[in-house]
Amino acid sequence: MSDPASQPAGAKKAISKLGEFCWDRPWPVLAGWLITVIAAALIIGAYSDRLVSGAGSIAGSQSARIDAELADTFGVRDSQALILTYSDPALNLDDDARYEFIDDIENGLLEIPAVEAVFLASDVIEQPRDDKGHALIIALDTPDALGAEQQVPVIRQAIGAMLQDRADIEWAVSGRGAISYDLTVFSVEDSARSELRALPLALLVLLYAFGAVLSASLPVLLAIAARTVAFAGIVIFAGFFDISTVAQAIVTMLAIALGIDYSLFVYHRYRQVLSDAVACNSGDAHDQRRGALIEAMGQSGLVVLYSGLAVAIGMASLVMTPMMEMRSIGFGGLAAVTVSVAVALTMLPALLSLIGAKALDWPGRAKPGRGYTATSHRWCGWGRLIVRHPWIAILSSLAAVLLMAAPSLYTQSGFPDDELFPPELESVRGVQMLEEMEIKGLSAPVFVVISRSDGGAVITEQSAPKLRELRGAIEADSRIAEVSAPRLSSRPSLTPFPMSGAQSLMSESGDKILFRAIPRTDTNLFALRGLAREIPTWIDLPGVTVETGGQAQFLNDFDDGVRASYAPVLFTVLVATGLALLLMLGAPLVSFKALILNLLSVAAGYGMVVFVFQLGYGSELFGLASPAELIPSSVPVVIFAVLFGLSMDYEIFLVSRMRDIYLSCGDNERSIVEALGDTGSVISSAALIMALVFGAFAFSQIVIVQMVGLGLATAILVDALIIRAVLGPAFMMVAGKWNWWPLKPYGGRIVDKSAVKGASGSGSTGVSGASAALTRQSANSSE
Repeated sequence: MSDPASQPAGAKKAISKLGEFCWDRPWPVLAGWLITVIAAALIIGAYSDRLVSGAGSIAGSQSARIDAELADTFGVRDSQALILTYSDPALNLDDDARYEFIDDIENGLLEIPAVEAVFLASDVIEQPRDDKGHALIIALDTPDALGAEQQVPVIRQAIGAMLQDRADIEWAVSGRGAISYDLTVFSVEDSARSELRALPLALLVLLYAFGAVLSASLPVLLAIAARTVAFAGIVIFAGFFDISTVAQAIVTMLAIALGIDYSLFVYHRYRQVLSDAVACNSGDAHDQRRGALIEAMGQSGLVVLYSGLAVAIGMASLVMTPMMEMRSIGFGGLAAVTVSVAVALTMLPALLSLIGAKALDWPGRAKPGRGYTATSHRWCGWGRLIVRHPWIAILSSLAAVLLMAAPSLYTQSGFPDDELFPPELESVRGVQMLEEMEIKGLSAPVFVVISRSDGGAVITEQSAPKLRELRGAIEADSRIAEVSAPRLSSRPSLTPFPMSGAQSLMSESGDKILFRAIPRTDTNLFALRGLAREIPTWIDLPGVTVETGGQAQFLNDFDDGVRASYAPVLFTVLVATGLALLLMLGAPLVSFKALILNLLSVAAGYGMVVFVFQLGYGSELFGLASPAELIPSSVPVVIFAVLFGLSMDYEIFLVSRMRDIYLSCGDNERSIVEALGDTGSVISSAALIMALVFGAFAFSQIVIVQMVGLGLATAILVDALIIRAVLGPAFMMVAGKWNWWPLKPYGGRIVDKSAVKGASGSGSTGVSGASAALTRQSANSSE
């Protein structure tokens, strides 16, 4: 690097060369992308069912260990069992007809290889209300929860065929596997609906910004291509790793938002440089376009590369977490950002080489006051206001951001109950039928496994009284309807203990026993999670271990795992992003300031999630009958990891422009004003588009996707319109020349400000034209 103030010369040169290559050889580049997009679409169509729903098991966790213990020792595959609920007035009143119906269903289902047994719900719980319906438990012999999920459509099809002439019977297949399957299918449809809402809105904003059809359409078409290829990427990943369906929503959100954002940055700079070249009449039209593209790639293309690196850092931090759901978001985000950067740096230059300037400007009827020159002057005026009153700008904008972030102090972490799932899902309808039968707890039992590590019998003369006390305490708890347990006595029984047809409650050697606690219908998941933590503290027997399992314990383990990932994710993202900024900008104070401001935008976005979904202010606007009251612990870390990199888009785009201008003229104030004039319009347009994309997902029907969508949309608008447009420039005005320490203007001297002012008044682009000219002059002198 010949000049310590220059950007990383190798990366800048490589990006410019890449743009030059794509410009000179557009057809091979576009043919390669066309083949890739078509292949991606075929892969998605053939293998999208590889994605799984839910969060998967957590390696090494108590819930995973107990699930294995339940299956191996007690024959209980709770996560692999389905529940058939059915209701018909004739069957409810006629026992003979009902038993004949059950026999028919059982015989039909047992013909399916994966079905191990079918038994009455009354085998594990008291008889449901006869007047409301009945339930059968379908035990599956599948290798894991994913295998059970894949059997859901097979079992539903078989039951539908058996009941095709019984339209009077209302029925539904539910259970953990059925909910996972339904959410898988629904997530695909819901993401498609959100995408269809987002793309037209983005196109309208671009049409307004450019006033030209092709210019507005290019970023949208590139975003669709990026989304298709990125989604195919996670489908391929799903052949090697368990990938949750939540990855599809993340891929769609990020690929569309980043695909438009990155393309817009490069395209905006291309049009800006081309406008300068045309105004100066330098060379023929083809050379002007080619030179403009190469220069745009060397400046904005480099910004896109570093911005993509910042987003990738956040996504990579999620891949390292032990939860499948979090890893899936990380994989999806990595695929989206990688493909979006590739599209902006290769496909866009190839397309621009084939499209003339007149076609890009068609129909050329931009309204007065809406063109680049007009918006640049308005943003310069705003910048002059900021630099004249920096402390007012700092205090007012900081107060607004902190006010938006304040609700995050009232966070109640948890997991929304199943009434917030989309009501049209068959599995949700099945749970509602269980609730009407007053046996909803059947779908979420709490398992208590009591064992001895030395292999001795758990039930002895000494332990039996305490075990009976534990069973009594669980039965007496207001959250529990009933408890199944083995005979808790060491004395021999005169008659054999009647074992449940559902499972054994004691291991063959007697070193493990099982309590199965069925919750009351009105007990929610939050209360059950508390119970799962409390039960092991209710007994103290030397040499005896008490552990809980089931859905409630899984959610506890998931929350514990997510919280444990907070510090590593935060540390990784901050350190890696800070180093990337320092490498690009070469100025420690500006890099540190960028990290702090990004944290503020994340806090503001998350604060609004708590304000709406937990505290309930405006939750009805998002289709919720009542507030969620709890925020899943994964939401804040996902918002942080995704948003931290996205916010860097605007920071790098704005500050790198300030840096170029400062190194050209040595005037901090002027660099702030002119950089805002150069980038303000594209940053605000890009932010609005990204907010619309994320906002479309805020109206999803899956509450966690809604939370992430609202948090990202809010934070992006706050970041672009308050932090980058007000707070950041004001801070830089106060810091003065220390912003850029240890950098110095080119040649260690200050460029004559009067020359800059004179140049600012001429040319088709006003102030920005002077900045571009000075930058090019400085760059040429440094070379």
